[in-house]
Amino acid sequence: MLFKNRNLRLCLSGLLFALGNTGLIAGCVTTDEQVADVSLVHRYTDNQNGIDGLDNVRRLLFDETRRVLFAVSADDDALAVYRVAEDLSLTMLDIMSGNEAHGALVGASDMTFSGANRDIQVVSFYSGAVAQFRLQDNTSLRLLSYLTDRIDIQRVFKQSKPISAQEDTLALLGPYAIAGSRSGSSYVASNMSQALVKVTSTQDKLSVKQILRASQVKALAGAVSVAMSPDESLVAVAGMQANQVAIFKAGMLQPLALQHILPDKPHTTLTEPVFVTFVPEAGGLMVTTQSGVYHYQQNPAGRFILLEQLSVANPQPLSGVTRIVFSPDGHCMLALSESSDQVNVFALQSNGRWGFSELINVAGAQSPTSAAFFSPTQVVVSFAKSDALHIYANVCTHQRGEQ
Repeated sequence: MLFKNRNLRLCLSGLLFALGNTGLIAGCVTTDEQVADVSLVHRYTDNQNGIDGLDNVRRLLFDETRRVLFAVSADDDALAVYRVAEDLSLTMLDIMSGNEAHGALVGASDMTFSGANRDIQVVSFYSGAVAQFRLQDNTSLRLLSYLTDRIDIQRVFKQSKPISAQEDTLALLGPYAIAGSRSGSSYVASNMSQALVKVTSTQDKLSVKQILRASQVKALAGAVSVAMSPDESLVAVAGMQANQVAIFKAGMLQPLALQHILPDKPHTTLTEPVFVTFVPEAGGLMVTTQSGVYHYQQNPAGRFILLEQLSVANPQPLSGVTRIVFSPDGHCMLALSESSDQVNVFALQSNGRWGFSELINVAGAQSPTSAAFFSPTQVVVSFAKSDALHIYANVCTHQRGEQ
């Protein structure tokens, strides 16, 4: 680990857990345990049975084959990659951290695929960096390029005097989230810079193409989450301090243009939005806040109108959700709450709304942070405080009438 200052590590942990308000299992365990039709088939813990890179995992992603799994770890300062077998067991392929990444993975917080090669781009909260990697021959990782101002971390997180835009030239201080596209453009939500940054990669070299700061768009204050619509025409950003979500028109060859800000009605508020994501197929938008999850639908004029607030049991709202993940077919949704250790399952109903289906028994694991689907009914979930991955089968079966 390149950076071990506990006070600053707690700064990141404080942000991570504010967004949502000891691994006891060694190695991989196979079990026939059935909980509410959900079967826990594998558990993996950091530094057990040849598996590394699970110390405070922040994001999981599968490649297009769903046979290679990537993970970024904020406390291992690492990008790790695993092979997935037919029985969903994992084998370590490679891990990159420390000097191998030239310090660009300290506090790794999010990742995305970008471009035709589907390279992996990682943003790291403490490094103030975005880095691009390639998995070579499906066996080893190679660092292609990275961007950082290399502003001293103590100045960024412990000095009260703001760092000027003239010094913060890349607007990559405290990058917390990234969304990529097949066209090669990526968008970074920088929490400390309070900015949205458009990044492109040409001949494997990263460059900044556009910077929008909170001084230009107030909704970007405390930018903490970013998402791209399925057709890559829109980018949404959650401004935690602004209590707003900004929606921009996007394109590879055109600059970002502000289209819409939520909420758009007087006397309504989105208190501390922490996560945004577009709904597959239907084209809607999910926004999570400290107090609830809000589902917006796009009207014919292109504006997003509130359709519903999700609940687990009327009138009990769904609160504390820090990430939402959709199944490959778009019919199932997992709502992860890092603060309450809950993974809620929702099913898409015929009227386009989302109905609560079940609560997954996480077997004592703490702080779910990310999930990735092998198939419509098989999923892997990361647990930050437990430094663990759980792999489940028979998830999302209720809405399919399966028993």
